Amino acid sequence: MRLGERFPGRRKAVPVPAAAKAQPYTFGAPVAGWVTNQSLVKSKPFSAQTLENFLPTSTGISMRGGSIKRATIGAVPVESFITYNAGGTKKIWACDATTIRDVTAPASPTSPPAAAVSGQTSGYYSYVNFTTSGGSFVVAVNGTDFLQLYSTSFDWSAVNGLPTYRLNFDTQTVNYVTGQTITGGTSGATATVVKSIDNGATGSLHIQSITGTFQDNETVTGSIAGSAKADIPGGVVQISAAITGVATSVLSHVWLYRNRLFFIENGTMRARYLNVDSVTGALGSLNLSGIFQRGGSLLFGATWSLDAGDGIDDKCVFVTTEGEAAIFEGSNPAGTTQAEWNLVGRYDLTDPMGKRGTMRAGGDLIVATKEGLVPISAAINKDAAALSLAAISRNIEPDWKREAARRLSLPWEIIKWPDMNYAIVALPVTADGQEAWSFVVNLETGAWCKFVGWATRCIELHDSRLYFGTNDGTVFEAEIAGNDNGLPIYYTYVGNPDHMKSLGGLKTVHQARPTFLSATPYNPKISFSVNYSVSLPPAPPAADGGTADLWDSGQWDVAKWDQAQPVASVGGGQWISIGKTGYVMQPQLQITSFLNQRPVTEFVQLDVTFETGGVVV
Repeated sequence: MRLGERFPGRRKAVPVPAAAKAQPYTFGAPVAGWVTNQSLVKSKPFSAQTLENFLPTSTGISMRGGSIKRATIGAVPVESFITYNAGGTKKIWACDATTIRDVTAPASPTSPPAAAVSGQTSGYYSYVNFTTSGGSFVVAVNGTDFLQLYSTSFDWSAVNGLPTYRLNFDTQTVNYVTGQTITGGTSGATATVVKSIDNGATGSLHIQSITGTFQDNETVTGSIAGSAKADIPGGVVQISAAITGVATSVLSHVWLYRNRLFFIENGTMRARYLNVDSVTGALGSLNLSGIFQRGGSLLFGATWSLDAGDGIDDKCVFVTTEGEAAIFEGSNPAGTTQAEWNLVGRYDLTDPMGKRGTMRAGGDLIVATKEGLVPISAAINKDAAALSLAAISRNIEPDWKREAARRLSLPWEIIKWPDMNYAIVALPVTADGQEAWSFVVNLETGAWCKFVGWATRCIELHDSRLYFGTNDGTVFEAEIAGNDNGLPIYYTYVGNPDHMKSLGGLKTVHQARPTFLSATPYNPKISFSVNYSVSLPPAPPAADGGTADLWDSGQWDVAKWDQAQPVASVGGGQWISIGKTGYVMQPQLQITSFLNQRPVTEFVQLDVTFETGGVVV
């Protein structure tokens, strides 16, 4: 018997295991956004594996607004938008394959407005707003039709190698048609009609190739159709001079650089340019075929600035279809000295996703490529193979590359929306059944998410409002109301896997309590997936409530169209049962919206109670 052992044969009591204690844990809102380029075992904190229709902010994730049909231009795709903003006048046009239509304030969202321009062969335009000493203009090109010039003084006019004049008329008895010859009954003067603007008994003709002098009040008849009295007490008026040097129908892209219009000559390595402060005149030529090494043709050009402004540091960038960029400095492309025009260098990107797939961020130029959203400044310092490491879209690199491969047949577009603090990348629907998605990035934090439900063939910002066009000829306004034109919006967040500070340890989440900051009704559903296998329950029903105080939609003397946004308050503090066990957890949040007003709801955090078990073996 050992010393001190009084009862050697007696069994010893086994200590009672300590009772498991519930522990608190908080899942913060995924302010880092949607992140898919990482190991699931060691995920980035505050990130999401799925983030649909929630926009990450610096404090949480907010529900996006809905969309409303504003116009219909036909049954064919809306291929691009054009906007005008000068002198207090703001307009937006939607373009299909044959027409340009004013959709600024259409009479009906279902009846196509009259075409401002017709007879076109392509609806994919590049355009700029340009104010010169002679007025404010829109210059638009598409690579197959004559350059279109817009001014509030003469509407749209096709510009080619001949000057264009306006002949006003009244007392019209028979409508005119374009392409015919008109003749003055008294003067015998003739001209070719390139456009007829018909307001009933009055209107105007855009004419070229004039012989003789038309007289006021003479009868002007068309060789095919048309008869009216000339209303030209001061004679015909020139509305645009000619553009010479090459047919304007081959100009496919336009941009401004140092108060000068530059163009791409479609399918070539040649750029064209006009004189400073000019929208017409003789086109200069800039042949870049000896600079690029991978073939293809020029796709677009842009201005790149090192000082985040317009000044002496501005550079002129030319980008090819094969993803090469040539950067020039100087202000006179016809100059013979380096001070006037100088090649800074040629750099490699990867294939661009479209000539409208660019945006300015500060002074930098951001280009959508197959590898991601890449700053031009990164191309100067990195090999093309390493550009994805510097891409703004690096956090969603696998998804970006997959969609770039799937949706390559149509061009992508990007719009930066400072008022909403995000930029949206339109992913065109290129095949039946393809998802209606857009990639969205917070301009302040760089966090990403995905918007689901907007079939964005093209997008444009007009008067601080976002519009998108679809493949079925419809124009929608976005971020308005709390439903997508009568359809519910489904919001989904799935967090990246979280070991809850116990790597490999079994744990059971018993309860959860979400926190929201909201001013509109919402009905959240909280759930969890475990062990890297995501399983979402059915979406919850939409919350009731919400009133529509929208311009052109509210009830007179009831709706307050100028009222301030409702004040948000903290809510959602009820504990709910979860009962999920696993060694790694993924929090999930689902909300369905069918509100009449734009939702004002932000998810802030999710508190849980859980117990730990043994190590899974």
